[in-house]
Formats: sequence, structure tokens, C-alpha cells
Amino acid sequence: MLEQLATAVYGADYHRPDESIADARHQRHYAHQLSRLAKYLDSDRRRVLDVGCGAGAFMRFAEGAGWRVDGTDMVVTDAARTTGGCVWEGELPTIDFGGARFDVVRFNHVLEHTRDPLLELRCANALVAPGGILLVGVPNVGGVSPWLKSWQSRLRLKSKRWRHYAALHHLWFFTPATLRLVAEAAGFDVVCWETPVMGRSDRSAALTGLFRAVLETGRAGSLLDLYARVR
Repeated sequence: MLEQLATAVYGADYHRPDESIADARHQRHYAHQLSRLAKYLDSDRRRVLDVGCGAGAFMRFAEGAGWRVDGTDMVVTDAARTTGGCVWEGELPTIDFGGARFDVVRFNHVLEHTRDPLLELRCANALVAPGGILLVGVPNVGGVSPWLKSWQSRLRLKSKRWRHYAALHHLWFFTPATLRLVAEAAGFDVVCWETPVMGRSDRSAALTGLFRAVLETGRAGSLLDLYARVR
């Protein structure tokens, strides 16, 4: 099944070469994540495992900011192999890290793609060094935008109904409450969660600022980032 999934969905063409460098909106998001992580870690703790590293955009960005970043993916791209970190291929539970531990284990829009999110996070628990941090970013189906799009789909006001669920790739869907439950079941204690709003090229900076003021403050954005420590 893993080989079929890797071939049908996550093959060599899944991550485009241009995704190897973070664009402006991803740079802002990555910088915010690193700033948040730095608040929870001592200054000399900067080793990250990026689960589902794709074309290595986050790895390159974080390395440029002084972090050491290794990665994993079901199919490791050539672009990821040219970063400064080690990369491992396969699902996280199948990989032998040789006893390595990490200050941060990061799942950024990866957990919803996995066959068993609880197993993935339990494996992450064993990889996080004492005092380290788990970072999980997923789509927030409890956010305002998914709620509106779902009603548009029910009322047949969308030409591509239910497309926002990305059901071909997303096997699981999370709200802040359900993601917390999975993290806690895997042996983590949540220290923070938020719903960051990313910029878009088809939306003015002023409008993005308004969305951030409302959705980030109300924690109702369509993205969900959760930070947790090993219990």
C-alpha cells in the first residue's frame, strides 16, 4: 500500500522544483514558527527534524537562520538532498534514526496525510529530546473559511463542491480540540496553539492585515499550528 500511495500521490513530481525556495508568504510563516520555537528552547538548542520536508524550502530557510535541520519524506526529492541536512526516506515509524534525538520535531501540513496520526506522534515523542518541542501544522476545519466553503458546497454555490477538503491527499481532518486530543494521547502537553493567516498574491496587504487582526486574534483562521512538550 505504501508503494502504491507513493507512486500515485507522492511521486517524484509531487513537489515542484520551484518549491525548493520559500516564497514571501511562506518565509513569513516559517520565520514566525522559528521565533515561536526559540521562545521555548535554550539558545544552543537548534536541531530540527522536518517530517515531510518536500523540496526542502523550510530546511533551507531555517538553515539560513542558524538552525540545523534534517528531514524525512515518503519520497525524498533531489532538491531536499542538496540541503545541508540529513534526509531519510519512508514513513516516520519505519525509519531508523540510529538513536538521534531532536530539539524540535516538525509536522507542517503532513499529519493530515498520514495513515495513522497517533502512531506518527508517538514516534515523534521518542525522537524529541528532553525539553524539546513538537510543532504540528494542519488545516483547521474549525476555521471560518472552511465553514463558509462547506455551506457554499451544501447550497451548490461552488463550481467544485467540497474541493477545500482535498480528500485525495488529506486522510484526516482536525480542529484545535481534536488535534490537542491526539497530541495528548501521544504523550505531549500542549503549550500553545494559534491560527496564523498567510498572505496571498491575489489579496491586498491591507485586507490580509484585517484578516490577521480578526482571525488570528479570534483563533479562527484556516491554518492551525500547535506546539507541545513531551509529558
